[in-house]
Amino acid sequence: MKNYTFFLLLLLTAQISAQDNNRNDYQQQEFKLAQNSLENHDYLVAIRGFTIAHKINPKSETAQIALKKADSIKTILRKDKINSLTGNWKWISKDGNWAIRDDGLVGKMITINTEEILFFELYRNSKKWELAKTEKINFSENPESYSFADILYSNNDVWEYTINKDSGELTAFYIGEKIEDNYTQLVCGNPVFYYFKLQ
Repeated sequence: MKNYTFFLLLLLTAQISAQDNNRNDYQQQEFKLAQNSLENHDYLVAIRGFTIAHKINPKSETAQIALKKADSIKTILRKDKINSLTGNWKWISKDGNWAIRDDGLVGKMITINTEEILFFELYRNSKKWELAKTEKINFSENPESYSFADILYSNNDVWEYTINKDSGELTAFYIGEKIEDNYTQLVCGNPVFYYFKLQ
């Protein structure tokens, strides 16, 4: 009986060791793929790769390095995103009937700086733009994000801001919301706003 127990323990130890080796090998492969993506300046793929490498075995040294690299690349992407968005943007209505409003609103504008987004509105017979609200720039930490630079509003709405390379038009697209530690995603009928940059 003792020999049987010893043999069983030996077999289980060998299996666990083999699983750990397979997991470590897989983690190293993912890390190397992410590193190659980083060297090829494919930052989004690199972030995803380092994130996967971290999740495979979060306590390993490789996982800690992968997490630092992913966070570092996110910081660069986010800084580049804000730099591209900085400026004054005037709303473009895609709806022909927007000007016929009971509240007298005749225009919208946003000002984006490195810290916040200021939303302005212009009303009929008003001589100046009125500040409607201010949102501090906080980024969503949704692990399923495509861009890793989605903006989390104070009411937990998540918005994606992108600039069309051809037209220069800015699009603000509602993605979903953060509920506690989870993120929801709206897949149709999403609110969207269009802006052109003021010189």
